[in-house]
Amino acid sequence: MPEDHAAWVFLGFVDELDLSAFEAAFRADGVGRPPYTPKSILALVLILALVLILALVLYCNSKKLRSGREIAAACHDDIGARVIMGNRYPDRTVFDRFLKVHKRALEELFPQTLRLGHAEGLVDVSVVAGDGTKVVANAALSATVDEPALHAQIADLEQRLQQAQDEWAEQLTASGDGVPGSLFDDEPDAVPDGESGGVFSQALFGGWSGDRPEGRGQVEAWRRISVLRSMLGSRQAALTYLREHPGSALGDWQDRLTRDQVRVAACEQRLEAVRAELTAAGVRRQEILDAGGRIPGKRPVPVEDHIRVRRARKDLQTAVDRAAATAKNPPTRDKVNTTDPRSRIMPGKHDGFDQRYNIQAMACKNQFILGITVHDSPNDKRAMIDLLDAARGNLDTAGITEAIGVALFDNGYASEANFTTPVPADLLLVAVEKECRQTGRRRDGTSNAAHVWRAMADRLAEPGNSDLYKRRAAIIEPLFAQLFMRFGRNLALRGENIDTEIFLWAITHNLLKINRSRRKKT
Repeated sequence: MPEDHAAWVFLGFVDELDLSAFEAAFRADGVGRPPYTPKSILALVLILALVLILALVLYCNSKKLRSGREIAAACHDDIGARVIMGNRYPDRTVFDRFLKVHKRALEELFPQTLRLGHAEGLVDVSVVAGDGTKVVANAALSATVDEPALHAQIADLEQRLQQAQDEWAEQLTASGDGVPGSLFDDEPDAVPDGESGGVFSQALFGGWSGDRPEGRGQVEAWRRISVLRSMLGSRQAALTYLREHPGSALGDWQDRLTRDQVRVAACEQRLEAVRAELTAAGVRRQEILDAGGRIPGKRPVPVEDHIRVRRARKDLQTAVDRAAATAKNPPTRDKVNTTDPRSRIMPGKHDGFDQRYNIQAMACKNQFILGITVHDSPNDKRAMIDLLDAARGNLDTAGITEAIGVALFDNGYASEANFTTPVPADLLLVAVEKECRQTGRRRDGTSNAAHVWRAMADRLAEPGNSDLYKRRAAIIEPLFAQLFMRFGRNLALRGENIDTEIFLWAITHNLLKINRSRRKKT
């Protein structure tokens, strides 16, 4: 292979990373077969994540290889993978277990990329920018149900499972093998990791030497029980998640209703103020006339017919109608996806609604990632504080003590709570207008900035801050284009493993930035 092949690049990087957290998970008593070294597996995971992307002749026509099965296949036909593994061919389960066992250690690698990037001069926290994007989850939209429907599915599966167990028991009795007393006694929801206990567990997972299914009928019944127990376990896990993680739709609706009510109160005050001002002007006019004075011009119209009062009444009626419409449309019941409970139904940019995740990222110049998180709502407002805290925590872990200077966000993050909550940045600039107006590309004289945001609007209007905000798009927008080019717009993992997947995205992305910087210096 050429010296600049990506396999050598990532093998070199893992030599620079602290892998003690990976090695701590291995047994020290010598029992079992020796494990594959975390260096080789980690390098393979990182390098094959790249194959998703780059149109390099070194990899299989930019194939996207993320699952354990695809990575295992690459060990046979990809020269870089064969070099890393030394022509050994691990089973796909090696990679699946690696991601599961070393989930925490993989996520802790991300701050190490910040340390390496800081040494290369790539981490500049004087100006940072954050944004979010939606990616498609590895789950079907049709698998999303509300709680009553979920209870109905659980009841139906329990009934079908009991019938399948009875059928298998009858087959075992008819064959003369007998039925162990504890065969079906264990409850699926009481078993860790989706496995059933007792004798049934031994049958399903290969450790039962007695009444294993024999004959086509027993095999089919046995498989049917396995499938039904798996389906029941996923529904029970979804129900637990739904109860422990209520959606943010209710909170968003309550915030919107509060804003509408505040707008109504402000319009009422404005109407009363206009009426009082015009009434006082009428009293003064009458006093002048009573004193024999003369006032040029037309006779004023009654206060209620004045144009300012009519406009104020119209604004008040609009605000009242809007608040009433919001109050009449509370969010529907929370729903959950039985395949991936963490995912939510969210709108895409151009392709409608689907089961998605809201990925939040913060970067500095050159699109070097400082923080990456998953948010459970399509609304970005509630994600800003968590993203800033995550970036600050990663910097602290990496030993980077410089304070975040200016943090830039678009108007999707504009809220009174975000404007008033202390953040780990010297200056927070959040757009109060659409991007085209905030950056001055459109000047139509209109404004939709809320009055409660006036302090932020005034801050953005300052000449120096206005120029700073114009850098936001150049910092953060290309980052998502680069991530999508490399990894696609669909996630491969599910549930809690999503955190591991997006951290692998960020780790790979940052290491590529570091490698590019080093090559420019040589």
